[in-house]
Amino acid sequence: MTVDRSFIRVKAMAILLSTDRTQHAVSRLGPSEENPDGFHRLIGGSVELGESSEIAVVREVAEELGADLVAPVLLGVLENIFEYDGELGHEIVFVYGGAIEPADTIPPEGGMFADNGEPMPVEWRPVQDVDAPIPLYPKGSGHLARRVVDAMTTRDQQRAATIATYGADAQEYADATAHPSGTNPLNAALGEFAAALPASATVLEIGSGPGRDALELESLGLRVRRTDITPAFVEMMRADGHDADALDPRTDPLGGPYDGVWASAVLLHLSRDEMPMVLKRLHAATLTDGRLFVSVKEGDGEEVSTSGNVHGPRFFTYWREPALRSVAEAAGWLDVQIARTASPRGGHWLGLSARA
Repeated sequence: MTVDRSFIRVKAMAILLSTDRTQHAVSRLGPSEENPDGFHRLIGGSVELGESSEIAVVREVAEELGADLVAPVLLGVLENIFEYDGELGHEIVFVYGGAIEPADTIPPEGGMFADNGEPMPVEWRPVQDVDAPIPLYPKGSGHLARRVVDAMTTRDQQRAATIATYGADAQEYADATAHPSGTNPLNAALGEFAAALPASATVLEIGSGPGRDALELESLGLRVRRTDITPAFVEMMRADGHDADALDPRTDPLGGPYDGVWASAVLLHLSRDEMPMVLKRLHAATLTDGRLFVSVKEGDGEEVSTSGNVHGPRFFTYWREPALRSVAEAAGWLDVQIARTASPRGGHWLGLSARA
């Protein structure tokens, strides 16, 4: 295909990591005067007139791989000045990160896809690519890939520390958050959530902890699937005679569909980049007109904190109402309502209610 390089082109491309984060997906292009053995290029292509770079990268991934790019996050903008068969090229490239669904779209050995009807080999390139036999374009994208992996490794460590903190202080947390019957500070939200659902509706609870809210929801006539990412909480609920599942809402199958999803004071442990993906997954697991409740702490930025009902470090992301509303609506939730309530420890909580 002939490309007009007489003007600066705007492109949107994606860094798509393998499950173990040691490789990322690239297309392989044939030889040129400058690269007789060919070269690698990120998945993606040109931004069309009137199209945002985010919409463009989602479209390009769908066109080239036949897959959905979930929760794209802008990683950086690269200026790529190069020569191709002696012709000067100049591109401004918006580089996004994200996950593709289905996750197994690209086989471990790579595969043959199509770009504008032309065969397009897709391969896995090592993230640590100093010894790679052919170059990668746009220039600088290898550095972005390594930076993403480093950030994800740090995030893994923060997540592990948060889970370990809850595990070590599980009973103390249960005692601190227990409330006599009828005095749960979420009573109003619990009642409104239950009233919006049919009798005996099935609810997926994300982050059940010791199971306080699950008991309240069941007292209101709902059936609750208890889940938590912390093994100690899962064992605690089982010891109390309840079925409970270990579940990571980012990666584990959610089951369903459910009439509702309850996630109080748990998604605040997700990073800002993880929240869109999880809200989209929860939406996909919820029946039409089903209900969602999520509560997070109001504020700005992220931090690792050692204050609260447990003593060890926990990772928190804080939210403001406009951003929280936007991310929920982008995930497909409707009729988003956000209530702001004071916390006994200072500050405020944001309680988000929505309809699938």
